[in-house]
Amino acid sequence: MRRFSIRRRLLLLVLGSLVVVWGAMLVASYGKAREEINELADARLQQGARTLLMLDLKRLTRLVEGDAARTGDGGDRGGRDDDRDDRDGGTRPLAFQVWGDDGTLLLSSAGAPPAPRPATNGYATRVIDGRAWRSYTARDTKRQYQVTVLEPLAVREHPADHLAGRMSEVLLLALAPLALFVWLGISRGLRPLARLSEAIAARSADNLEPIRLQPVPTEVEPVVGALDRLLGRLARSLDKERAFTADAAHELRTPLAAIKVQAEVALAAKDEATRSHAIAQVIAGVDRTTHLAQQLLLLARLEHVEPAARQPVDVGRLAADGVAHHAGAAAARDIEIALEAQPGCVLHGDPATLAVLLDNLVDNAIKYGREGGHAVVGVRRETGAVVLTVADDGDGVAAADRERLRDRFFRVQGHPAPGSGLGLSIVEKIAAAHGGSVDIGAGLGGRGLGVTVRLRA
Repeated sequence: MRRFSIRRRLLLLVLGSLVVVWGAMLVASYGKAREEINELADARLQQGARTLLMLDLKRLTRLVEGDAARTGDGGDRGGRDDDRDDRDGGTRPLAFQVWGDDGTLLLSSAGAPPAPRPATNGYATRVIDGRAWRSYTARDTKRQYQVTVLEPLAVREHPADHLAGRMSEVLLLALAPLALFVWLGISRGLRPLARLSEAIAARSADNLEPIRLQPVPTEVEPVVGALDRLLGRLARSLDKERAFTADAAHELRTPLAAIKVQAEVALAAKDEATRSHAIAQVIAGVDRTTHLAQQLLLLARLEHVEPAARQPVDVGRLAADGVAHHAGAAAARDIEIALEAQPGCVLHGDPATLAVLLDNLVDNAIKYGREGGHAVVGVRRETGAVVLTVADDGDGVAAADRERLRDRFFRVQGHPAPGSGLGLSIVEKIAAAHGGSVDIGAGLGGRGLGVTVRLRA
């Protein structure tokens, strides 16, 4: 049997789901942060270009000279400053170029790349010397020059990467305490299962009372209900077993006592005729007891074992074999037995137990029917079922006693025919094992007894 931990599985599922959701949120937050940073940076480029357009060329020249004095002459040091500024988030001033209307580069700030004049005004993304730049170009129509402000795109990526890294650190730090809280919560949530296990383990074998577990969580309630129903079925099964054992012992006691009496008569007999009659009664008693024991064994097997050898069974042919088997017994009582069977009445079932069912019904019809009377065995097909009927025109059974015929060992008082009172109980068990039902009513012409068995086709 493969074992697994519900607690561990729930922990992995919950934490896995959280990690997936956190990952999706991190990716979405990173994308949103980059979008916001790009918008802010573009606005900064535009604002810088408009500010520069407010200055004339002399002031722009002084601005470029002052920028060059701070950063050097734009050589290797300027390149190192660009790399450093990319890493620290772009704190340096924006680079810019000033172009004349004739396409001449009038001014270029320190750190500005050797970019050609943009073809159009507005925003543009350009690759210059292997680096990606974002630029904004605006034109002053009065002074007849054009200003282009530039910024490396790497400057914009640093804040978004830094934000994503900080968020990842926070999520990773929160994962350990969250796992602990989830573990504790799941353990507390599964506590009713532990109480249920303890309640079952503490029970004795003869305690089949319902499990009283309060309060019962909604998720555990179906399990508790199923266990209570199982315990109820076990209690009823044990009650039936006890009743069956008691009834069987009672029914066997009578024929065994009669056999003992007849044996004593045979031993005490002075003449051969009395002795022979007593021995014959002993043999008859043994036969009745043997038949009763066989019926008891069959009924006990049907209590617990459903027919396993399922195969197509032609109920009409089975009925014909049963009628032929009882033809001698019917002739002995001058009973005319007829078979009315439709063709094609086939179902999947156990032919051995179905033969026992038919044998019990025909035997009852002959045994309890009227001498010189009639009995009819009918087989017909209905929607989704095969219907078997056995009816006679004998004395029948009072309506009040018909349902009691299903009870074990019940026999109609005053009837001379021998029997165990188990025939219809066996019939009902076999029918139930085949998904069928048994109805008991009047027989031929409103007289006698008629038994109808519906078997699922």
